[in-house]
Amino acid sequence: MLEVVFLGVGEAFDEKNPNTSILIRIQEKGAETNILLDCGFSAVPQVWKEIPDPEEIDSIWISHFHGDHFMGVPPLLVRYWEEGRKKPITIMGQKGIKAKITDAMEIAYPGFTERLNFPVEFVEIEPGEEIYFRDNKLRSAENEHSRRDLALRIDSGDIAIFYSGDGRPTQETKNLAQNSTLLIHESFRFEKEIPGHGTVLGSMSMARDTGSERLALVHIQRDERQKVIERLKPIQYVKGIYQILVPENMERLIL
Repeated sequence: MLEVVFLGVGEAFDEKNPNTSILIRIQEKGAETNILLDCGFSAVPQVWKEIPDPEEIDSIWISHFHGDHFMGVPPLLVRYWEEGRKKPITIMGQKGIKAKITDAMEIAYPGFTERLNFPVEFVEIEPGEEIYFRDNKLRSAENEHSRRDLALRIDSGDIAIFYSGDGRPTQETKNLAQNSTLLIHESFRFEKEIPGHGTVLGSMSMARDTGSERLALVHIQRDERQKVIERLKPIQYVKGIYQILVPENMERLIL
């Protein structure tokens, strides 16, 4: 079984919706693996609400180095230190992930990296590479964004999750997303093109072109979110090809 928990669905400066952050909970052969996709400055309280056990999260994926996607990591790690975590945690992302997280820790909580009483392991997943994390295959591809952003695909058995991070689709991310069970895509505006950001219509087109079963729209601009919901109400399915979701904070999906 695979459960997706949309801890937060908001964009960087949304006062109502925490930063986009998604928990992938995989249960297989009696074991559970928990992968957190992005952890921004307003998302980390959502993590603590959903996962109070400091040992439960196994890995964190960081799509790119904007604050609403990675600046929740320092308080998360320091709370785990405070609560006595012992189990290693793996932080995954693009080249330079270790240096960036280490710098963020030193800015936020000077000296605490050395005080952590659990191992922090770093894994780089660059486009063209395949990494296995507890029998789950992970691959990445680069989006079009103002900072280098890597979309991630997780294959767990016959279930495939694609997560865009931020950015407009590229041919590389479309190739990576082929036949996804769930396509989670940043969709900042409904149709207005914003440099480095996706649109609802662009995400819908990508879901159709990639043969994805479900499309979840996240990181919608705060003033446009309700309009998007209203416009999509009559369209739950597009020509019977895929289902469109505009998830709320803490909404769950079982795949």
